[in-house]
Amino acid sequence: MSQHLPYYLGCPAWSNREWIGKVFRKGTESNELLREYARVFNTAEGNTLFYALPPMATVERWMAETSDAFRFAPKFPKSISHERRLSGAEEENKAFFKILTALAHGNKLGVSFLQLPPSFNINNLDTLRDYLKSLPSDFSYAVEPRHISFYDKGDNEKRLDDLLENQGIDKVVFDTRPLWSSEPDDKEREARERKPQMPVRHVALAKHPVIRFVGKNDVEKNEIFVKEWAPVINKWILEGKRPYLFAHAGDDTFAPYVARKLHQQLKRINPLLPDLPEFESDRIKPDEEIEQLDLF
Repeated sequence: MSQHLPYYLGCPAWSNREWIGKVFRKGTESNELLREYARVFNTAEGNTLFYALPPMATVERWMAETSDAFRFAPKFPKSISHERRLSGAEEENKAFFKILTALAHGNKLGVSFLQLPPSFNINNLDTLRDYLKSLPSDFSYAVEPRHISFYDKGDNEKRLDDLLENQGIDKVVFDTRPLWSSEPDDKEREARERKPQMPVRHVALAKHPVIRFVGKNDVEKNEIFVKEWAPVINKWILEGKRPYLFAHAGDDTFAPYVARKLHQQLKRINPLLPDLPEFESDRIKPDEEIEQLDLF
């Protein structure tokens, strides 16, 4: 079961109605989507917080609908990262950390990740340093750089890595290579416009390395990248780290299948890992399969 995994596995969201009857059980209602998602996975990216903070009642409902082992991975609001650019965001920080504190008190807070603006570069490192040093030290964080100056394989990259490692903060690895590895379908072409190509590093700077893996909709076409990541993730697990692995796809309808593909490859090299719970599509009988062909 996912709650017994020695790492965290999830998708960018949990409220995809396209998963009903495929990943989620038939008949799942709109107000049951999170509960059903948490039956299969043990974390989710809190991307909604990037755009707007939810009412505290919503946060309390999230916690009530998930298992004890489930962890939310909130994304820092864009008002902090992109609009204020990590400076003068006292009120925004206060509101965000009120939610993190509630999740932590409910034992449902995982790693919180800070996605830097595309134009935020090595010349802004002092701003990043000051902001990170101001964060409460009792939470786990990861930073996702999106400017090429942080990936020079030289002094700039070392300066960033040293800063993060000294603060006990991980670096998010945003791996979009699968998405760009072959001719895209229409959804993948749209996704390419939103998701940049960033250099990939097999780096773990603290206790919770984070991978955001953007796969092809045709899950089998991700094989070469899945095989590359599995031993890296397994090594981290054996070292006592607790990685976070978030599976995306060109069309996130397929994200759960990308996640399962990654887990299956991990299980091949670490047979002691438990199986993921069944998807609803696994239960389809042969004579029902023809009726399901149009679902995808």
